Amino acid sequence: MEQLILMKQRIKTVETIKKVTHAMRLISMSSHTRLLDKRKHLAQYKKTFEELWSSVHYALPQEAPALLTEEPKDLCILIGSQKGLCGTFNSSLYKFFEHNVPKVPKSMHIIAIGNFAAEYFKRHHVTPIASYTTFSVQHFIMVAHAVTDLIMKDPTKYRTVTAYSNMEKTFFVQLPKKTVVYPFSSPHLESAPQTSYLFEQSPELLHDTISRLLVSVSLQSLFFESLLSEQAARFISMDTSTRNADNLITSMKLGYNKVRQATITRELSELSATLT
Repeated sequence: MEQLILMKQRIKTVETIKKVTHAMRLISMSSHTRLLDKRKHLAQYKKTFEELWSSVHYALPQEAPALLTEEPKDLCILIGSQKGLCGTFNSSLYKFFEHNVPKVPKSMHIIAIGNFAAEYFKRHHVTPIASYTTFSVQHFIMVAHAVTDLIMKDPTKYRTVTAYSNMEKTFFVQLPKKTVVYPFSSPHLESAPQTSYLFEQSPELLHDTISRLLVSVSLQSLFFESLLSEQAARFISMDTSTRNADNLITSMKLGYNKVRQATITRELSELSATLT
């Protein structure tokens, strides 16, 4: 009887876990669908802004070589997830980052986006210049503005700005990628025809403003794609967990019924022996 009680408790535990994973699966799919509706608007905004830059950058002043007091540094941005339970979403990103940056040089500055990215650098005894552990759909634009302010505070400080993040190749496949945020590089930056504009602001001010906005919209796009692929990865992970829990419950119930039937048979046999 004690074995039956223990088995029944285990079945109830797995059923509770199944309910949780199923709920998380539904939440992930709902979040992914809402993000997918906004994806085309952000992509169009980024494309339009890049075309604007291509149309006016020829009229912007060429930057004069600055008198630097120190060697320009490289900035690396690692975009992980805020929460777990998303399969290999973070681990594959870490492997990709380590493949491209086997050892973080002292001349490289690091920014961690997401709680798991911050924990990764903490485990490897690397101190980022900034960590943004509050990274979600509601906060990614604010995080993009904060990182942009940090980058553009001294434009001559960083030689390159590179981001490592996940992208959604298909709904069921998420791949890590490397993106050069600065210097600017995009097919839209070279394809648009030159157009004559009358500038109310000075070219210097216009240059700084457009550069800042172009960095910001590039980061927003990267953060958005990372959040989108995170929700897809979490759905796949929770869907697999729900299916495994369902199979485990079926197997455990079969075992429970076998033990229960064997117990009943034994008790009947003992009772029959007693009566005779």
